[in-house]
Amino acid sequence: MPELPEVEMVRRRLDSNCVGKRILKVDVIDDGILDHISASRLAKALKGNTIVSVRRIGKQLFVEIESGKVLTVHLGLTGDVDCPPTLPDGERWMRFALGFDDGTALAYYDLRKFGAVGLATSIDDFVKRRKLGPDALSITENDFLARVSAHKKSIKSVLLDQHIVAGIGNLYADEALFQARLHPLTNASKIQARRLRLLHEVLLAVLRASIAVETDFERLPSGYLLRERRKGAPCPRGNGHLVSIVAAGRTTILCPRCQRLPRAFAEGAH
Repeated sequence: MPELPEVEMVRRRLDSNCVGKRILKVDVIDDGILDHISASRLAKALKGNTIVSVRRIGKQLFVEIESGKVLTVHLGLTGDVDCPPTLPDGERWMRFALGFDDGTALAYYDLRKFGAVGLATSIDDFVKRRKLGPDALSITENDFLARVSAHKKSIKSVLLDQHIVAGIGNLYADEALFQARLHPLTNASKIQARRLRLLHEVLLAVLRASIAVETDFERLPSGYLLRERRKGAPCPRGNGHLVSIVAAGRTTILCPRCQRLPRAFAEGAH
């Protein structure tokens, strides 16, 4: 599933290729990806408008148009957005497309159709209605500590909850917890403030590092879990081998020697 760094790559692509262009055509190939809006209503709202900015909060993309309304795009599990030189016709997995006044296009692809395209009156309204938490790249240390420590569930569950902090998925949660030497099943409310500050610091570092290498994990520093994130792989610190457990309902990779779990700190411990 695309997480914050992958979605940021898409945002930058759209920002470079679509801002300033006027929408002449709206092509909804599969209305199953539409988020509580009809194809005709979406087309009417978008046609004739110029794209003025492309923003992102967490995993959610926002394409702002001159009317003030916002095209909302979520990539789901398998979604992607490209900017082809001409409006594609009949391409496999393409679900939605925009044709621009210069002949170029925006094309949304989604193999499994877990993503969504919709319309919002504003970004603030969308965030409020969906109760999205602050973006993981911009959340302050104090806000991070307050939000995370307020929950008695596992730290992995907290990191994956988009209402608490937006943008973190399974892969980057595992990496941040490995870098902070925290076991994924640690009760979030029992983590000391200094450890949460470290987690906030390494989370930012992990997300920025992935963006810097354009999400090519092989180019990440040698001490990163994501370079070879699998059961049985060597610990990046040389402390044995990685193991797989289930945390927050997700397959979770960790080093049992680097990320120890005292019984009193486990999720559900009081």
